[in-house]
Amino acid sequence: MEIKYYDEYIKYKKLGLRIEQKENVQKFIQSFMDFNEKQQWVIENLPKIELDSNRRIRNELFEEVIFPVLLDGYNNKNINLMLWLVKLEQNYYQNKNIWEKISFKTSLQIIKECYTLDPNNTEVIEKYLEIEIRGINYSEHEWPYGILYSNNFATKDECKNILEEIPFIHKLDRNKKHEKYINEYENRVKEYMSK
Repeated sequence: MEIKYYDEYIKYKKLGLRIEQKENVQKFIQSFMDFNEKQQWVIENLPKIELDSNRRIRNELFEEVIFPVLLDGYNNKNINLMLWLVKLEQNYYQNKNIWEKISFKTSLQIIKECYTLDPNNTEVIEKYLEIEIRGINYSEHEWPYGILYSNNFATKDECKNILEEIPFIHKLDRNKKHEKYINEYENRVKEYMSK
């Protein structure tokens, strides 16, 4: 691996020179000798990589270098790499060819797998709670008109499903940071269900 190309890519990215960015990221990708080299680089550098405003990493770098390592980690149930897969969800949601390699699983499905593997892992619990709170934000964004479930307004059965999940979300919220918000959401679901 020739790290100089990555450094050049970063330099040109900061300068906003797209052609030079692309040239250097391609050279960097081509400089890897094998998977082990990719794995070593990803594990050492992934926490330092700056995401764009859409919470993504440049697609070529993600697809050719990072995702293969994360996929291997997912397949081998490496929680740290699975967590990175969750954190970088926007990269695979935007690329059907990559997403299908994990059977179109969502970040929620992957974090549930992480939780099953290690229900005491603090980072897993915090990420799981973050995803659940985002789900609540989406579900109630049409309130008071309705409660959403997937892309449609929730049926009574779907409201029951939501209410059955509330105790678990409270369990994830160990510091009670979101307790009031979760309770308000629960009350809104009950109110909507009674209409």
